[in-house]
Amino acid sequence: MPYCLDANVYIEAHRRYYAFDIAPGFWEGLSRLAERRAICSPILVYEEIADSGDELAHWANVNKDALFVQPDEAVQDVYREIADLAVRLYEPQHVQEFLSGADPWVIAQAKAYNLVVVTMEVRKHEQNQGRLGKIAGKIQIPNVCEKVSVAYIDTFTLLRNERVVLR
Repeated sequence: MPYCLDANVYIEAHRRYYAFDIAPGFWEGLSRLAERRAICSPILVYEEIADSGDELAHWANVNKDALFVQPDEAVQDVYREIADLAVRLYEPQHVQEFLSGADPWVIAQAKAYNLVVVTMEVRKHEQNQGRLGKIAGKIQIPNVCEKVSVAYIDTFTLLRNERVVLR
């Protein structure tokens, strides 16, 4: 069951709980999964990470060829569907923010190739509607995944599923 990882999987791990100096096994595990082609991320995720210029950016650069993928025609077609869905359902200012980042590309890659999205975002309740009868608030990856029938899990589930041990 291959996976497509959101930028926050890398960024939160690096900044919060799996820093390189305290959990090298996490990063080694991701590198091994990338080499086996069990995980990937869109190149836009790489660009978000590379901008920092820190240890995470260095790790991403070392793993760039094995881990980060360019969108092909199938992914671009799904991206257009996701963009159309976002425009129909969500408030314009949130659509613009969503479409300007890597999130829709993560979902599009997953849908195009039947991958599971890995994200630390959580599904939010969307019953309340904002202006213009559209859904208010930031667009969350799990909500869009559900709308386009893409499975999603968090980082810890990925580690358990793939038996990545932090040593």
